[in-house]
Amino acid sequence: MGVSLTPIESFFTIQKGEVPSVNIEGWCLKVDGYVEKPLSLSYDELRALPQTRLIEVLECYDNVPGGSLIGVAEWEGVLVRRLLDMAKPKNGASDLLFHSLDGYSTNHKIEYVRKMCVMLALKMNGVTLPIEHGYPARLVAPGMYGYKWAKWVCRIEVLKDGKLGYWERRGYPSEPFRGFRE
Repeated sequence: MGVSLTPIESFFTIQKGEVPSVNIEGWCLKVDGYVEKPLSLSYDELRALPQTRLIEVLECYDNVPGGSLIGVAEWEGVLVRRLLDMAKPKNGASDLLFHSLDGYSTNHKIEYVRKMCVMLALKMNGVTLPIEHGYPARLVAPGMYGYKWAKWVCRIEVLKDGKLGYWERRGYPSEPFRGFRE
């Protein structure tokens, strides 16, 4: 029995503000902060890195049982741990803050990112990631609720001490695994 993917046109979308305009020629992904080798990668450089595919459920934290704020997709992109290996976090680095073009941010522990297949997805269900789903790069955080899956990621800030993201500053849990609430 295979997994049934949610068609992109039926896949839910939520964002805190407006969908940003993206100039892919000027866009870059920065990996900086508490690192030895800060990175600045163009979209083409990111696409040239080894890609991983993952089928994962995305569910909104506020979804109700039987609700429509849930979907299953095949995500394809670059594992964040590969980017960390390139940037070389300094000893004592513990957290990451993912920044988006629309001003959104979310935090993750480096330990979680290294253990799980956390990725920056460039494709969804075999096609280039649509703008409403986070083009050019969307965070895929397996096992986490949707507010931990930042869209339009443009920067990964490596931190020695944690910082809270947009929803975490508003009282949402920092490590909200699907299936239970803290």
